[in-house]
Amino acid sequence: MVAPHADDESFGCGGVLAKYPEHSAVVVVAAADEDRRLECKRAQEVLGYRETHFLDLVDGAVGTDMHRLVGLLDDVLNISRPLELYLPYPSMHQDHVATYEAGMRAARLSMTPGHWFPPTVLVYDVAAYDVDLYPTNLQWNVFEPLAEDAIDLKVEAVRSYMSQQVAGPHPANGIKQTAHAIGSARQLHWAEQFALVRTVRGPDVAVRQHRSDGSVLRRGAVR
Repeated sequence: MVAPHADDESFGCGGVLAKYPEHSAVVVVAAADEDRRLECKRAQEVLGYRETHFLDLVDGAVGTDMHRLVGLLDDVLNISRPLELYLPYPSMHQDHVATYEAGMRAARLSMTPGHWFPPTVLVYDVAAYDVDLYPTNLQWNVFEPLAEDAIDLKVEAVRSYMSQQVAGPHPANGIKQTAHAIGSARQLHWAEQFALVRTVRGPDVAVRQHRSDGSVLRRGAVR
């Protein structure tokens, strides 16, 4: 999954990362100081996912050079070859908008040899932002069932980011209630919601794509 900033991965996909840690990796787009990196490392330890890639672009201006951002995401996708790609909802923060747009371009169908085409692309929700800068056709139509322990790990991961907490109510305080509300409306105890951009289904989806050296993709690639 692609996070504009360190902490978006926990807010948006913490439950999924906790549920499928062995198949998950995170890309953090904006640069983070040493404290934020340590917090991200702690969140990774809590959720248990495999690895974190830092692109180290300027915080608040990651979309200044979209060509470079798309190229960096291309490189990561070509190496990790995820079967599912998670992108942030393009809400009011410019880095979220840029990351979403660059991720969609990186997920394109390309005739370039070795370019990876993720079969499934989903958009995740970061509840801290509730205003859209431009309209989209995205709808919350995919719901991942989660166990309560996965939600508890998500809360713990979010709380790892001490530098992002402020006095008074904190978004982490509502994570369990939100997950329960989303799940209950779909006859689930707990869930995270996503907007489906595309999904290419079929048992041969993975083997239709090959590595640049001609070898077939191994099954069970990271998300």
